[in-house]
Amino acid sequence: MTASPQPHLRILLVSADLLGMSQFAGLATRLPATVETLASPAGQPRGEAFDLLVLDLAIPRPAATLVAEARTLLESHQNATGPSARLLAYGPHVARERLEEARRAGADLVVSRGQIFGDLPGVVASLWPDRPTASFPAISGGPA
Repeated sequence: MTASPQPHLRILLVSADLLGMSQFAGLATRLPATVETLASPAGQPRGEAFDLLVLDLAIPRPAATLVAEARTLLESHQNATGPSARLLAYGPHVARERLEEARRAGADLVVSRGQIFGDLPGVVASLWPDRPTASFPAISGGPA
């Protein structure tokens, strides 16, 4: 009897922070997830479809513009066979106005940098509250 493969998320991380990209990719292995990175939402990903676009609001452009571009990018590359693709934005907790601007612009969830790097599995699980927890074994069962 062969074990069925663990489901995983396909994540597109849009960030210009090389250290943050590396840290995020390491944390994402616990979801499990594959991560592709872009330095700007104006770029073109190599992958075909994504379940989640994670947007770093530290990119020096208006948050509403970043969210609009990220939403367009996500919609053109979302996974048609899975649950609805989501847009998660994050930034420094002290940038309250920027975080609120991203919320108003239509990000599905906006969190602080500390939240995303401190509890990535919990943040990701909150994006799909109706999805069965068995879909994400590493998330529902705690650290793998």
